[in-house]
Amino acid sequence: MKHWTRAIAFSTLLAFGASSIGCGYILYPERRGNRGGMIDGGTLVMDLLWLLPGIVPGVIFLVVDFTSGAMYVNGRVAMRASSNGNIAIKLKDSAKAKQLELRIVTASRHVLDTKIANIGPSIHDQTVELHVGPTHEKLFLEILDHDHGHEHGAIEMPIAVM
Repeated sequence: MKHWTRAIAFSTLLAFGASSIGCGYILYPERRGNRGGMIDGGTLVMDLLWLLPGIVPGVIFLVVDFTSGAMYVNGRVAMRASSNGNIAIKLKDSAKAKQLELRIVTASRHVLDTKIANIGPSIHDQTVELHVGPTHEKLFLEILDHDHGHEHGAIEMPIAVM
């Protein structure tokens, strides 16, 4: 009987340890709540590898990561360009109060426009409009996170203006 108890305990420990390796929900808690963006290839591959031991664990990991949003990177904003040279950026709701700096930057690092936006639990469906203007260079949206006096690195996303 003691042998069975040890085997069950070891199997449970092994399953929990292995699940933390392959589940974006556990590995990337900051991504929870993303509604879209680019799919993280590493997380997707790890979830797909769980299909090897059985269909049930693989499907569970895929469903959890896709429905929680942990599968997506850069799911913070949605952009829409208008014909008047402006770009409307819809910010994702945040459970934590933060201040973001949004900048439109050219490939030569020239800042075309910048805006500061506050996000948090009491601010919903916020849209920020930035002016692009005429340019022939490749454009990027930079998002800087000013969190409690510490400036985190910028997230850069290319912008295609038609």
